[in-house]
Amino acid sequence: MTTDLASLTDLEPIGVSSDGRATYRARIDPVFTIGPKVHGGSVQMVVAAAAERAYRDLGGPDPQAAVLAVSSDFLRAPDPAEVDVTVSSVKTGATVSLVRVDVRQDERVCVTSTVTLGRPDHGDARYRGHSSVADLPAAPPAGSADLYSTPVGEVVHLGAALDVVLDMDRFPALRGETGDPVVRGWTRPKCADRLPVAVSAGFPILVCDLSPPVVMNLGMFGWAPTVQLTTYLTRVPAPGWLRFAAESQEVGQRMFAEDHIVVDSTGATVARSRQLALTPAGR
Repeated sequence: MTTDLASLTDLEPIGVSSDGRATYRARIDPVFTIGPKVHGGSVQMVVAAAAERAYRDLGGPDPQAAVLAVSSDFLRAPDPAEVDVTVSSVKTGATVSLVRVDVRQDERVCVTSTVTLGRPDHGDARYRGHSSVADLPAAPPAGSADLYSTPVGEVVHLGAALDVVLDMDRFPALRGETGDPVVRGWTRPKCADRLPVAVSAGFPILVCDLSPPVVMNLGMFGWAPTVQLTTYLTRVPAPGWLRFAAESQEVGQRMFAEDHIVVDSTGATVARSRQLALTPAGR
């Protein structure tokens, strides 16, 4: 079992086709699953890594280019096993480039994505408004309960690769109560000081799909399949814990949109996402 977060970016080159498509092979360990299927944010980390690798392999001109956005349609949930990742260039520009990335398993496309590449933001923000994590300390208070010590940890297997601590005051579902569809917490990779810089930079992509479904706080339990997930990666996070919050403004009969924000130890927003998901079956 591979518990290293860097395994998600470990790509085996398969080749470049005559029409300029680069293909890589990745193996996704069962650690990166929710129940039996691969966690969507982990898939996006694989997609992002392949996009950056292909940008360079296909002759992208900017050595500092990195992933800025990943927009993924989930056609079917992949199993934790080998996947083939094919990247084709849509546009290569001086400032922004765009690639298409298809993740295949058993010769079927599981996830298709478009990935935008360019230079991440840096320096102090010109404006910083109030966020859903503004009142959370930069690190979880001593004695906070780890996600994996709760019943949710029975189906979320990411604990071997990263630490996740939830703000239990905002997660009444675990007390058998209901409340607003908001979930907040802290996370960091295991052995963060030994991770390559590129892996640490891409980690917020995974975090943008880390929260348990916010509809749990409405008493809606079960699998909430992701239909579409778009993640924006704005800057490289500072060392330390990342704070995250997920919330929904409206939950429909069949689907809901869930927004994530990820903030680093300095208070800078490093990533955001919006996910369209189906409500748990039978609810």
